[in-house]
Amino acid sequence: MSDQPARARFSGSPVIVGVMPGQNPAVWDRALELAESWSVPLIAAFVDPASYLIEWTPGNQVLPISLDPVLGTDDDTAIAAAQLKEGLAAAAAGYDVDWSLRIIGGDPALALGRLAEAAGASTIIIGARRPGFMAKVDELVSGSLMHRLLTTQTVPVLGIPSPEVQQHFHSHG
Repeated sequence: MSDQPARARFSGSPVIVGVMPGQNPAVWDRALELAESWSVPLIAAFVDPASYLIEWTPGNQVLPISLDPVLGTDDDTAIAAAQLKEGLAAAAAGYDVDWSLRIIGGDPALALGRLAEAAGASTIIIGARRPGFMAKVDELVSGSLMHRLLTTQTVPVLGIPSPEVQQHFHSHG
């Protein structure tokens, strides 16, 4: 525990938000609103899905690529990241927020945690998983990202529900 008062934790510390192509835009919108209301920088973190299998070397040393992968301009991840950045920039235009996009690699929970530690972030924001069969299979194999973040990170984790969840409760309420 630090001797600082709890309120100082959020003062000026960046917020990290996990982003991906095709994500519910509400995740980015809520992150922008939060960063603007706290007057802090926002770091959009895109976890390169192709890097997951190369994160650990046989000696369990984390490869340098896991925090900042080097991408060629014709790399699928680089193309996806460029398109993602355009969309994020368009949405961020209405907010007074200093934001950046980082491409990180490896297991999403560990990669987001390493970035949060390196950036001195106060909060990690993620969206709810997309509905569907493959998302359920992925969750069975690797576990819920939210659960893994909550059990491995020292900073608060904020989850943004998917529109499907919101519609479900409104139509049955």
